[in-house]
Amino acid sequence: MLRLRRLEIEGFGPFADRAELTFPNERGVTVVYGDNMRGKTSLMNAIRYAFLGEIQGRGDRTRGILSACNRDLVAARKFGFRIGLAVHYEGADFDLMREVTAMTTVPQSDADFTAVVALRRGGVVLGPAERTALLRAMLPRDVARFFLFDGELLDQYAELLISESDAGRVISEAIEQILGVPVLRDARDHLMVLASAASRASAKEASKHQKTQAIGNALESANDMKEFHEQERDRKAAELEDLLAKRDEIETELRHQEAYAAAVERLDRARKDRKAARAAQEVKSTELKVAMKDAWRTVLEEPVADAKAAAQEAVEEAFSSFVSSLRLHAIENGHCRTCDQDVPEDVRLRLAETLPSHATAAEVVDFAGNAALTRKSELDGFRQKDVRGEVRLIWEALRQARLDEAEAAGRIVDANKILEDQDPDELRNRKLTLTELGSKIGATRYAIAAEQKRIDEQNEAIARFARQLEAAGTPELAAFQQRERVLDRTRTVFADAVDRYKTALRSRVQESATELFVQMTTEKEDYASLAINEHYGLTIIHKDGRAEDSRSAGAEQVVALALMGALQANAPLRGPIVMDTPFGRLDPKHTANVVRALPTMAEQVVLFVQEGEIDRDTIRELLGSHLLHEYQLDKETARRTRVMEAR
Repeated sequence: MLRLRRLEIEGFGPFADRAELTFPNERGVTVVYGDNMRGKTSLMNAIRYAFLGEIQGRGDRTRGILSACNRDLVAARKFGFRIGLAVHYEGADFDLMREVTAMTTVPQSDADFTAVVALRRGGVVLGPAERTALLRAMLPRDVARFFLFDGELLDQYAELLISESDAGRVISEAIEQILGVPVLRDARDHLMVLASAASRASAKEASKHQKTQAIGNALESANDMKEFHEQERDRKAAELEDLLAKRDEIETELRHQEAYAAAVERLDRARKDRKAARAAQEVKSTELKVAMKDAWRTVLEEPVADAKAAAQEAVEEAFSSFVSSLRLHAIENGHCRTCDQDVPEDVRLRLAETLPSHATAAEVVDFAGNAALTRKSELDGFRQKDVRGEVRLIWEALRQARLDEAEAAGRIVDANKILEDQDPDELRNRKLTLTELGSKIGATRYAIAAEQKRIDEQNEAIARFARQLEAAGTPELAAFQQRERVLDRTRTVFADAVDRYKTALRSRVQESATELFVQMTTEKEDYASLAINEHYGLTIIHKDGRAEDSRSAGAEQVVALALMGALQANAPLRGPIVMDTPFGRLDPKHTANVVRALPTMAEQVVLFVQEGEIDRDTIRELLGSHLLHEYQLDKETARRTRVMEAR
């Protein structure tokens, strides 16, 4: 049983200064929050480098030491880093340290660095041989994927459902290794080697006797030919492994590229939205300036209306006074200036009765009336305009455009964080090699199949010659043939036993995975269980017995997480699960179920959470007492991040 106790990093990735994380020695979950993808990846790589002495890049590639050195320190001509990892393994405490220093002033490659590794048990430094053996036992390289894994790549475990999938075959072999199957398989293959050696011994003995010499020589030649073709097959198989590893590396890279492409699309869309928001602000600002040119008219609307009313009243008063003055003139002079006629006495008397007491001479009144008419005419020419509603609409649109720009700027920042360490040109170039690799893989497979056919032909010849020797019945060969028969039958029995063990093992994995899956899925009323195939691929089974043939990306992740937990429950090798960003494709309900299930998946879980995937209060509520420790990554600059206690 392997447990993490403490991780110390200095000068590695974005951690220019010393960073430390401690892991409590009890069953539960430690959570590290942060929106710094490089920081989370570096923490995962620090643990990997401590155990394996390698730094993982995109896909399954390894990165150079120089690329892992902190950029701020490199800019200051300081190279190298130090990683310390304290663990508890098989009842003892170990302190593992790897320190990398530069041997030149400006190193250019890994050859310019020297790496020192030390492993202490209880304060005693172990020798190189014991250290190497212990590190291989603690975390074997081939099964590290089941302890240190990227949640965004969990969907690749769906390849286990495809019988002809190379990626699925690689994962299947790794699963069998963590479950301890290779030890039994190696024993079976050793019996095969012993049976082949017994056949060679029989052939050699037969060639010594005249009666069986010809058959012995033929048998010996068949064994030689078989060995030659086996070596050629194994050589081609090794070539195939290399080709498949390269292809898997590219395909894994392209899986990451999906997230990269999505981030690029989000970045382009955000930039377009920001540009549109800025353009909208310019348009609305111009409209506001135009509208504000007439804003003074809105302010003067009421005063002008009052002035118009006063001017109208003045005109009416002037006109009344003018009429009165005309009457007064007609009364006083007996003559009307308007119609140029004399006014009779009775009319003069009647007009006098209607004449106001304050009537004045017509000349004075005529001057006052002209002024009133002029003012009223000027006021009537004033163009009224109420722009308050128009300005309100323009201002609201301008405010919304500013908010849209701020929101788009935030999305640009988020997308750039994802794309910070991506190299699109490198991804394009690697993608171009897929076709060439496919051709080479096909040709190599054909060559392996051809060699296997020749091996099978030689096996048939060997069996035929063995029967001929047995028919000869020479006493000298009896003991050799008996040994050969016993070893061959033992190999057959052992091979059957291995197959039966694998069947029982798959059954246990299926049972454990089903228990976890039912706990995590949101379709509890519909989904009943998981069914496992010979490659450890898991299929969802409905309650009516029907197999689910079209599951979502979120369901793929839940099934893969169930497989991870099942392997931990059934493997002889157990250790911590260190998981990076497992919630990217899960809806909130699935995310909550997965978080609740984490403490049951392994004794120790370390979870790296991307800010925004799930909030801290929710994690604290879901995990309760199983939440042992919380950290957060504070990104000070693109080159410098600190590990802090979570708030």
